[in-house]
This record gives sequence, structure tokens and C-alpha cells, in this order.
Amino acid sequence: MARRSTKLLRFENSLYKYDKEKQNWAVEFINLMKAETNIDLFEKGTYATCKHMSQKVNPILLRKGFSNTWDQLPFINYKENNIYKNKFYFELFVKTYVTSILKTLYSLLDKIEIKEVNNVYYINIYYYTSKNISKRELLITPKRKKRFSTESGLSDLQYNPFFIEDTKTRSFNIDGTKLASHFEKYLGSFYNYNIKVTLIQQNNIGGSATLISSFLAREIENSNANFKRALRETLKEISDKSIIRGIRINCSGRLGKAPMAKTEWFKYGQIPLSKINANLDYSSNVSVTKYGSIGNKVWVYYY
Repeated sequence: MARRSTKLLRFENSLYKYDKEKQNWAVEFINLMKAETNIDLFEKGTYATCKHMSQKVNPILLRKGFSNTWDQLPFINYKENNIYKNKFYFELFVKTYVTSILKTLYSLLDKIEIKEVNNVYYINIYYYTSKNISKRELLITPKRKKRFSTESGLSDLQYNPFFIEDTKTRSFNIDGTKLASHFEKYLGSFYNYNIKVTLIQQNNIGGSATLISSFLAREIENSNANFKRALRETLKEISDKSIIRGIRINCSGRLGKAPMAKTEWFKYGQIPLSKINANLDYSSNVSVTKYGSIGNKVWVYYY
């Protein structure tokens, strides 16, 4: 097992920075029980480079059945040869299809809950939509204009029909009713199931490690593999920071167009990975750039 960096073992309950004038580590103690909402996590936290990513058990799988439960609880027959009757492949297909659709709508998937009652599948989709969507991004290309017109019944469509404009804020939001009916129609026709879909929009990416990891992966792709810039934009997007007790982000790959892969990490507060009753969330994601694949891992400790 690889030895952890000495920087990771230093100051577990404090935040530290390097003082260039005194040429030593300056320790700044904080009260984690009273975290401010408008606190700048990037300035308060620690940013450094180490050789190895931490070798830890997945915190989500470790706490299944203890502090949280599964999103889907059916009986699965793994020996079933017919792919249409296997609920495992049904859940995999739903997650893949919903993720691909939300990606085209400039949205991120948080989680999917699937419950089966009397042969009716109730699907709850938690998602997050970017707030700075412009009209230029919602323009329909000529190739897809014919398809959208046949789906909606309108021939003079210019913008994506799944978005509606808010006249007060001049922003675009997803039409949840239209998108939910779209999911019910296509998922139900493929598997011949009776499906009811409910869309739940999340207003803060800080409430889920999955949203933070997905947003960071997208920012790394947009920033040309610049991890520090992508990390700053991700932490700015967290609207409510008072619920976060600690956060740690590891990123590995050719960061900043480096010729050799390296690992950089950011830490703020506490991350008790060995504490079973800790309210800890974890997620990992991959960014596909022209310099290669860049992976990130996110641990979030909530109050």
C-alpha cells in the first residue's frame, strides 16, 4: 500500500497555508460548527500536489443499510436470459438514457430513485440545471429542427422546446411537465412498462457529491484541463456552503497540459472516512479532454 503524503497527515483539524515571508506553514483554526454561507472555500482550504491518491473504501457502499438505503429495492433474477425482464438492465438503461438527455439540456443528473408498486414504476429524477444558459445555446440545428417539429407539432420552432423563458429574470428553465412526459413515453414504449416520472430540480450543487463531481468534470473539459480554474468555478457554484462541514477533491491526469500525469488535491475542514455514522457523501467522475482522460474524486462531509 502506498504511503500517504506527509501533507495529508498534517493539521487534521485546521486549515493551513504557506507564508512566503516567514517561510513556514501558518495554521488558521476555524469553528466548523458555524460555517458561513458566503465563505470562500478555495481561500480557506488547502491546495497541494501529492504522488498518490488515497486508498480508501467507497464511503457510500460502506454505509449502505446503516445510515442510508438503496435507491431501488426490487427482487432481481440474475439468471434471467431475457434482457427485457431483468430489472438490473432496466435501471442501467434508465440511468444511461436520462443522463444523455440531460446532457443535451445542459443539466447534470444527481440520482434516480425507482420504486415498483402494482406493476407501476415510479421514477424520481433529481437534476441540476445551469443558470447561465443563453439563447444561442438553445437554437435548434437544421438537422434536428424537423424532429423537434414532429414531436411538438409546431413547424416554426427556433429554440429547444423543452425550455421555457422566465420573463422576470430573463433566464431559461426546463419545462418539467414536458420532459417528464417525454421520459414516460419513450421508457414505457421500450420496455412496455407503465412508468410515472417525477422531476425534482436541485438548486444547490453543494448538497450532493455527485453534482460537484459532474460539474467539476465538465469545467475541466471546458477549461482545457486546468484543474485550479475548474476547482475555483466549481466552488463558486455552491450557493449554500453552510451545510458543508468538510470537503476533499482529488484530481489525477495530465493537469494543465502537463507531459506526465500527476495528482492534485484540495481539502477544506474534516473528512472522517473511518467514522461509520458520519454523514459522508462520495462520487467520482471522468473528464474526456484532448490531453487524455482526467479523473476526479469528491468526498463531502455534511453537518
